[in-house]
Amino acid sequence: MTKQEFNDVDIAQAWQKLADEKFNQLTINKDDIMTAITQESKSNIAELKRRIKYKLFWSVFFVVAFSIGLLFSLGNPDLMLLIGIIVAAYVLGFFAMFFKYSQINESEIEDSNLLKSVKNNARLIKSVLNFEKAWGAIVFIPIIFISIFGGMVIKGYPLVESINDPKILTIGIIAATVITPLLLWSTHKMNKYAFGDLIKKLEENIVKMETLQ
Repeated sequence: MTKQEFNDVDIAQAWQKLADEKFNQLTINKDDIMTAITQESKSNIAELKRRIKYKLFWSVFFVVAFSIGLLFSLGNPDLMLLIGIIVAAYVLGFFAMFFKYSQINESEIEDSNLLKSVKNNARLIKSVLNFEKAWGAIVFIPIIFISIFGGMVIKGYPLVESINDPKILTIGIIAATVITPLLLWSTHKMNKYAFGDLIKKLEENIVKMETLQ
C-alpha cells in the first residue's frame, strides 16, 4: 500500500486491508486474533479501573483529612462552615465517581455482545475522567477562596468581615486566576500520563474488533 493510498482511506479500511493480507500470508484464524484483542482489552480495562480506584482513595483521604480538621474547629462556627463546604464537595465528588467506577466491569467482556461490552467500559472510564475534570473546574475556585477566608478566620477575623473586605477579595481573585488553570493543567497532564496510553490502546482495539466482525 503506497503512502497516497493510505491517506485516501480511513483507519478502519486500512486495518482491514492489512489484516486481510496478514491472514492470507500466515493463515491465522480471525477468531484467534479476536481472542487476543479481547484479552488485551480486558487487561487494559482492569488496569484502568485499578488506577481510577487510586483516585477514589485520594478522595477518601481528603474527606478524612478535612473531617479531622472539622473536629478541631468545633468551637469556631465560621471555620466549621468553611471546612464543611469542602468536605461536602469531596463527598459528592467521591460518590459521583464511585457510581461510575462501580459500573466498570472487565469480566462482562466474556458476553456474547463483545464489542458493545468493550465500548461500554471505555465510555464509563472516560466518563469518570471527564467528571473529575468538570468537578475540578467547578470546585477549585471556591476552595481557593475558602482557603483564604479560612486563613483569616484562624487569625481571628469574622467570616462576614473577610468576605466583605475588598483587599481579601482581590487576593482571592488573583489567586484563583493563577492557581486554577495550573491545577486543571496538572490534573490533565497526570491523567494523560496515567490513562492516555491505555485508553488509546482500548480505542484502537475497538476499531480492530469492528473491522474483524
